[in-house]
Amino acid sequence: MIGAGPSGLVAIKELLDEGHSVTCFDQAGELGGVFRENIGSDEAGAYDSTMLTISNYMMTFSSFPPPSHEPRQFWSAARYRQYLLDFAEMFDLGHTIRYRTEVLGIAKNNAGGYTVDVATADDPQGVVSHRFDAVAISTGTHRVPNYPDLPGQEKFEGEILHSAHYRNNKPFEGSKVLCVGIGETAADVVDEIARVAATCTLSVRRFQPVVERYPGDGPHTNDAFTSQLLLSVPLAVANPVMRLGNKRNRKKADNPVSRAVAEWNSKNPDFFNHFLTKNEGFIHRIVDGRLTVNASGIERLGKDYVQFKDGTRRPIDTIMLNTGYREDFNIVKDVDASDVRTMYKHMIHPDLGAGVVFIGWARPAAGGVPACSEMQARYFALLLSGKRELPDRYQLKKLIERQSAYENTVFHGNPDLRTLVHYNHYMLDFAEVLGCSPWRAAAFRDPRLVYRLFAGSQMPTVFRLFGPHADFTAARRSIMGVPVAFKPRMVVGALAVIAVSRLLIALGLLKPDPVYRG
Repeated sequence: MIGAGPSGLVAIKELLDEGHSVTCFDQAGELGGVFRENIGSDEAGAYDSTMLTISNYMMTFSSFPPPSHEPRQFWSAARYRQYLLDFAEMFDLGHTIRYRTEVLGIAKNNAGGYTVDVATADDPQGVVSHRFDAVAISTGTHRVPNYPDLPGQEKFEGEILHSAHYRNNKPFEGSKVLCVGIGETAADVVDEIARVAATCTLSVRRFQPVVERYPGDGPHTNDAFTSQLLLSVPLAVANPVMRLGNKRNRKKADNPVSRAVAEWNSKNPDFFNHFLTKNEGFIHRIVDGRLTVNASGIERLGKDYVQFKDGTRRPIDTIMLNTGYREDFNIVKDVDASDVRTMYKHMIHPDLGAGVVFIGWARPAAGGVPACSEMQARYFALLLSGKRELPDRYQLKKLIERQSAYENTVFHGNPDLRTLVHYNHYMLDFAEVLGCSPWRAAAFRDPRLVYRLFAGSQMPTVFRLFGPHADFTAARRSIMGVPVAFKPRMVVGALAVIAVSRLLIALGLLKPDPVYRG
């Protein structure tokens, strides 16, 4: 196991559950990945004020949900770090982890297993080789910041920074800042910088869809609506309905921020064909006039200014890049692993099989990475136990092609975000593979549970009701303890829309969704 962040920790737990012997190497001195406490200024990590964009019930693992009395809410990075520490203690994971150890390379050996070369921080020149039957790489996607080449940047005399290293807004007080790119972290970074900067300009290529943390200032977190009910609405209907909603909310939403979110989203007609930025923080600064947005593109930089393609020029002395991360799988030898969409479930390369897997490279458009990683970890552990088998090589490639084609089509708005998956489809299909689908006859003996499975959020705990290492009682208690966000009239309306749209699809009058499963 490589990496002791959230994905690595859940993989250790699932492997131990199946009776496997586990050794985990982590370059840091403590567990938690980007959420660990002692992160260096040159390392990617959480900033001081980080609040998760996924609620506690969607960010936690199905085997260790939040306390039953706790309401749905967004945890701070510190609270989530404590959760990971509690998770590791609960399942006695700490003894498997070797800290301050860097993995230098992974290669197949003549004995049929894999040789992993490592070096410790105390002796970086002393390379030690270990042999394992299988390897899981869980180092995560937030490791190597992406620094794009901006036209004319060699002439710019100011400072160019990346949000991976952002901690707080103090260094930006009184500055003239250009922020490039927007996403969930960027929504907070731009918000905080704009609060204290002399001027702040946001440059974007597209109006990435934004979802409020608490839509419409309501009581439910945004992921409360990630349900089987919503999944059942075809994209050919969902996008037009969203456009109509945005048109209405631009004028009639209850508060100026919600109206501004609707205005922003109105500029992108294909809402559900993108990664959803589940954080409206920066919109507040647009409303109060402290943030200017330019979507025309950067024509060039000068020594102290940025020239946009629409002719606008803005004086700047600092650039903050919110441009994400690039993938680096160079530690795996003799195989091209550069695109996770060429892997089954974003984790299994056809040339590697279950010998070397990648856990943590499935990023749902809505929903949490840890939930997807847990399903990957459960599958990996069962494969190694011989309780599940990979499809043959021909069938495996066909499955990869189909699921990759689905993701390429559905998420055409973010073609470069290769880790992106559809949470509901990904999890439900994986549940069929694992044998932990909640949709079985036994569930229908409990109508209240079925209602929550259909209209409630698709929390990780729904996949612990049945199947390997199930805990029906604990899973049901967690599911029943979380209120359904959809009101009964909304459920009835959605069912009517679903029925009509399916009829129109059957008649050839409406385009069906691409096929993911099968």
